[in-house]
Amino acid sequence: MATLVAVRIAAVIALAGVLVASAAASETARRPAPALAGVTLEGKQLALANLRGKPVFINVWSSW
Repeated sequence: MATLVAVRIAAVIALAGVLVASAAASETARRPAPALAGVTLEGKQLALANLRGKPVFINVWSSW
């Protein structure tokens, strides 16, 4: 009986931790992206602000 109560308490604590972490992650996701600008492969200027509201994938790669 005591083991079942301990398991239930641990489950509630774990669920609370997941909910808190999820809320913190969603707050981070709501922040606007930093201002980025660059040049496309075609030589045109591109600013992240011009793509607001559209999905954007930024691939950062290095050849160290």
